[in-house]
Amino acid sequence: MGDPAGGRAVAARLAVLMFGFYFGLGAWVPTLSTYLMSSPDRGGLGLPTAEVGLVYSTFAFGGMLAPLVIGLLTDRLFRGERVLGVACLVSAGLAYAAAVWCDASFPGMEAAYRAAPDPATADDDPAVRRAAAEAFGRLFALMLGYAVLLQLAMTLTTVVTLRNLADPTRSFARVRLWGTVGWIAAGAAVQEIFRPATTDVLYLAAAAAGVAGVYAFTLPATPPRGTGRSVGEMLGLPALGLFRDRSFGVFVAAAFVTTAANQFYVVYGNRYLIDHHVYKPALTMTLAQVVEVGCMFSIPLFDPKHRMKLLMAVGLGGYAMRGAVMAAGWVPAVVAVGVPMHGWGYTFFFIVASTYLDREAPPHLRASAQGIITFVSGGVGTWVGNLFAGWVVDRYRVGTAVDWGAVWVVPLGVCVVVLVAFVVLFRPPAERNERIG
Repeated sequence: MGDPAGGRAVAARLAVLMFGFYFGLGAWVPTLSTYLMSSPDRGGLGLPTAEVGLVYSTFAFGGMLAPLVIGLLTDRLFRGERVLGVACLVSAGLAYAAAVWCDASFPGMEAAYRAAPDPATADDDPAVRRAAAEAFGRLFALMLGYAVLLQLAMTLTTVVTLRNLADPTRSFARVRLWGTVGWIAAGAAVQEIFRPATTDVLYLAAAAAGVAGVYAFTLPATPPRGTGRSVGEMLGLPALGLFRDRSFGVFVAAAFVTTAANQFYVVYGNRYLIDHHVYKPALTMTLAQVVEVGCMFSIPLFDPKHRMKLLMAVGLGGYAMRGAVMAAGWVPAVVAVGVPMHGWGYTFFFIVASTYLDREAPPHLRASAQGIITFVSGGVGTWVGNLFAGWVVDRYRVGTAVDWGAVWVVPLGVCVVVLVAFVVLFRPPAERNERIG
């Protein structure tokens, strides 16, 4: 077992892992959709909104598939840091291949657009549609393989970190915050050094994943903890018994719906800022991660063991606030409040939730429990959210113009309902076992 009492040295090594891994994510997630949606005359591939949503949905499909094997691999068979290293290295190769394919597809898309009789209706031209379909097919396959491994690796960064910290409830957030610092650094690099709405973001993501994969093999040994031998135990199915606890079910439902609502920001946030003429939108989006860092650093000060429900409710409230500001569309408030509330909500709900799962699940099922959340929120929730957000955006889209105020009313309403239901129905372990409110 990894040395959980390794103190600051171990925590620092895990923080470096978080920085490198989330640097790779931050390189492409905020801006790739803008590149895929932009017409070739603006340097993009010109894919339809539905296909852009499907590319981002590979992350969801990965979230559904990865949990099916994570319990088997890391609760039963292999050392967690080695599985993490392999997953990162293979995902790096797939991200690189996706970037190469996009570059190879661009000339065909550009030629089809130029040959279209009317530039205003080029998206409907049969030749343009054929070129887009050809570009999309292989890109989707490559991104799907990348996303499966990425979701596996993302869950493992949490599992490996929690298993090697002496006091995860207090120290996990301060280690995880370095992942957010990595995301910020990636956003700054993309905006200032690379080209935000190009394949540069995929090449950068591939490089970061490769470095993180090599580094993972230097981390403390994290061997499997499970002892069961049945097929169900090897697949982590006993972790499903956690659903007997009503509060666990409430939490999973809240995570599912909140993740779905988040896709409005994740997929279309960069385009929203561009349409509102926000200065350096890719860099502006990193304000959310700056707030994340501050929130993660402060979590131990709020005694999360005894104030878990309050902190998670505060996070859900942040998501509702983001929706209200985005729907209003006043740019100063969007920059000062709306974008930062994305980081606020993520930290106080999802990061605190990681420590909740670590307390709820027995030691030999903790990777499987994290896998359940990856499946429900990162998988099904992301997929449903991509489809739903794409449908809403198309509903309020005329040509290239989108009525963003009407679009954002939808996730605002969803987040308010989730917040109320969570406050009424969820009872954390402290309330149930220690009667501490």
